[in-house]
This record gives sequence, C-alpha cells and structure tokens, in this order.
Amino acid sequence: MSSNYFDKDDVLKFMRQNYQLANDEQPKNFKSAHWDIFNKNFDRLFDLRSAWDRMLRNALTLGFNDSLLGITNQRFLANKENLWSDLQSGDMKDLVSDNTDKREIEKEKGLFSQIIAATDLDFVVKNCITNVGNPIVTRFKLTHNGETLTANFNRHDIGDLYHAWLILSHLKHLKDSSPIICEIGGGFGGLIAKIKSNVKGAKIILLDLPEVNACQSYYLSKVFSDAVIYGYGDFLEKGMRILDTDFDFLVLPGWAAQQLPKELVDVYVNIRSMMEMSKENLDFYFDLIQTSLKLGGIFYCFNRYLKRVGSFENKFMFYPFDNDWETLMSQPSLFQPHIHQLILKRMKENSGSNFKERLGKIQQK
Repeated sequence: MSSNYFDKDDVLKFMRQNYQLANDEQPKNFKSAHWDIFNKNFDRLFDLRSAWDRMLRNALTLGFNDSLLGITNQRFLANKENLWSDLQSGDMKDLVSDNTDKREIEKEKGLFSQIIAATDLDFVVKNCITNVGNPIVTRFKLTHNGETLTANFNRHDIGDLYHAWLILSHLKHLKDSSPIICEIGGGFGGLIAKIKSNVKGAKIILLDLPEVNACQSYYLSKVFSDAVIYGYGDFLEKGMRILDTDFDFLVLPGWAAQQLPKELVDVYVNIRSMMEMSKENLDFYFDLIQTSLKLGGIFYCFNRYLKRVGSFENKFMFYPFDNDWETLMSQPSLFQPHIHQLILKRMKENSGSNFKERLGKIQQK
C-alpha cells in the first residue's frame, strides 16, 4: 500500500504494515552490533502519534540525529550500559529542549557562518531543515540582496547541508532528468530531502533497517505532502515492475536491494553508515553497488577512516571496492576530519584504473 493511496494522516498505518512485513523477514545477523539497539516492541510505537510529530527531539531518532549526539554517545561510556535500553523502553518524552544558552547560540552562529562560507547563502536558506519532526533549531534572520531571509539551523543540519552541496555539485547533468538515486543508511531522511528538492524528477530508493525505514516514511511524507511513497509491501506485491511506475520514494529494508537489476542506478549515496557495518554487511552492499550502478554512475562514500564494530575493525582503506572506479574527489571532511569524502565514477569492467591501490593509501593524517 503506497502513501499516495491513503490520507497522509494515516501514514502511521502505512509505516506499521511495512515495518511488520520487513521485521518478519529480516535475515539473521543483518543488523550489525552497532545497530542492534532498537526497542523490541517497536511496533507499538505506531500508536503514539504525538511522538512521531516530535521525532527529532525524542528517542525515535537516537543514533541518526546529530542533535542528540551528546546523549547517543553516552552509551559508550563506563557505567552507562543501560542508557540505550532505558531510552528505548517506550517513554517518548523529549530528550532535548529549546536552546536558550547564549554561549551555545553563539557557537551555532559561528557554525552557520562556516556552512555559508563552505557552500552558498542562497543554497543554505533554500535548503535548511524544515520544522517537520519539531527539531531543535536556532532561527537566523539575515539580509541578502535587500531581502530579509530566515533560516533554521542546528548541529545535525550542518552535515546534511554540506553533504547535499557536495553531492549536488556533481549531479548538475541529472537535474532535469529522472535519475534513480539510491541512499544506503539515510537516517531520518534529512539529506535525501535536500537532494530530492533539487533534483525534482528523481526516483529515490532508500535502503535501511526496518525501524529507520519507518522514520524515513514519516519524515518524507510530511516534508513532501504530495509525494508518491512506496513501501516494502508495494515492493513485494509488484516486484521489479515497481521501478517502471511513477514514484518519488521507494522505502525498503536493505536486503530487498539484492533484486535490483544490473546497471540500473544512476547514483549511490552512503554517508557515515558503512563505517558502522559488519564485514558481511559491507560485502553485501559493495556487491550490490558494483553490480547495479550504471557505467558512468556516481558513488558518494563519506565515512570514518576507522571505527570498531563489535570485534570487527572497520577500516575505510579496506572497503571491498573493485578496481573499476575513477576518483572525482578524495579529501577529509571540512567539518569532521575523521571522515573521508570519496566521490567516484563507475568505469567499465577491467578498466585498468587500479583504484584499489589508491584506496590503500587513504589514511587519516
């Protein structure tokens, strides 16, 4: 059942149905140790409509909302082992409140100036975070070309704005077409919303865990009130024929992507989630990307140089790329220097580019 067939106020029914279908079929060990943290009775949260309206302030988006990062990171501290389970126990009260600390506001003002300097004022104003999900924001008023403008801003959106700017700078050739753009591990949907707003004809495929798919479905249905959003149930019903229909978003659990045809996708995006995967997850997704991305297609891979996931030492330089890639950009992140930003173009098989040799030299300096 796609979201264009029901009243958008009924989106929770759509979310519940797709979550239950995906949760029942989830392959064993598909969640890495980093992400095996969700409420075991997650489906009962669909009864809490008010919680979803405030999803960017409460535990629904813990782990993929940088505005809650200070809380999220506490689970890695000594004597805080129970924090995550406590927060996911079902109490959906706000975890953060409006920022009134003048020092924090000044810090955000500095970051806001930095993101404008790194991108473009018009871009920031037109693409800043919306009020969907009731995020904690600082609202800036500024004058530009004789016009008074207002922009929402917070610690999470600085990343989404910067990443969207970099991604869109390499997608100008697709702006007036209908590309298939696939994001792996897209969080609540903040980044892909900016990309869709700028590439309006794009068909977006989102691949994630069932719980995160629910958050994406809610967020995107509210940001894009007229969007056609398909879920896992639609995919099971229509199969690959669904790709020939008109839709804006196809929200799927990650394992469903193994059915994608060869050389179908124009763009793959992964921002800071491959660094949280097990070796098995990495192998799965790289096989997917290197099979289903078109020749000349673009892959955005922005991830940590090193992150331990359970007993697995996840190193960027050891990602299972093949040799058939051309490097368009390779640099540390301006705002997070422990993150490497790699933009690649897919080359023909046996292209002779020897990409893996260059990959092996990518290390944090």
